[in-house]
Amino acid sequence: AGRGPLVAATLAAGVSSGRRVRVFAVEKNPNAVVTLRGRCAREAGWSEVTVIPGDMREWQSPIEADLLVSELLGSWGDNELSPECLDGAQRYLKPGGTSIPQDYTSYVAPLSSSRLWNEVKHFKDLAHFETQYVVKAHNAYQMCESKECFYFSHPSNDRTPSEIAAIDNSRFRRVSFDVPLGGELHGFIGFFHSTLYSDGVETVHISIEPRMESVGMF
Repeated sequence: AGRGPLVAATLAAGVSSGRRVRVFAVEKNPNAVVTLRGRCAREAGWSEVTVIPGDMREWQSPIEADLLVSELLGSWGDNELSPECLDGAQRYLKPGGTSIPQDYTSYVAPLSSSRLWNEVKHFKDLAHFETQYVVKAHNAYQMCESKECFYFSHPSNDRTPSEIAAIDNSRFRRVSFDVPLGGELHGFIGFFHSTLYSDGVETVHISIEPRMESVGMF
């Protein structure tokens, strides 16, 4: 649930659609829990929100939900344990319930950036060269178009609860790139593209992949 922006959006959607909604805001960060409880105490419309401090994979919901909304997408789509958390939380959903997001795909591309490489070099150890960083790469050259890496979708309607509990989200992918111009490879840059919602008629996406980037993301 974070500090509540998706909770507020859910409540607003209930008002605009003329439906009464009951929201369980599950949050593991104790500081964010304090913020959520403060909003429940002082903001109009938040009386239907129940704040649950804890891990979504361990909490036992008293009812089945129509909608599971999460904000776990990292800059590379799956690097904030989104697949593991949403697989664990799927048991909250009614049969036929909806997850937002519904799927996400990570992309990767070779990158040349002496600026970023030198900033990492200052740490003078190997570990920092093998660490993912969230960065807006201004002084960098993407050496070719990105390629699809990993794909995840939710919920897993074709699996039994025991099969869902046994899901292994480990992934390995070998990707080849055709780099048209010479250059020095310093690392790789990652992106994601996600389907937030699709009902077969209307589809809502969010993306930071350059060819599909959502307007207004930066």
